Amino acid sequence: MDLKQSAACIAASILISVGACAAAWSLWLKPPALVTFDMKGTTNALIRQTAKLDLTDDQRKALLTRFDRSVTTATAEYASEHGAAILVSPAVVTGLPDATPEIQARLAELMKAGNPQQ
Repeated sequence: MDLKQSAACIAASILISVGACAAAWSLWLKPPALVTFDMKGTTNALIRQTAKLDLTDDQRKALLTRFDRSVTTATAEYASEHGAAILVSPAVVTGLPDATPEIQARLAELMKAGNPQQ
């Protein structure tokens, strides 16, 4: 093997290595996007809405349990679909996109599916 072939082989190896590293970074190692979710506002809205309802303690407990499960599902689905990590709004001063409307919309769907009467 002469010097030109060796140089070409080294250059090709470097290009392949850089390409593989870039692919690994974009597919596996890329950190998730960060978004915020107004958990407190969402919970307060539920409390305001349920205060108007005439519910027994057992019904209220079942509703809160369904809400808890639905919030967990809605946030997990959002995180998975968008490759995002979700932070509660008070933990962020500024600069991150707000995913609250999308998560609340999915949460509403889940809550309605859990109780056809509402």
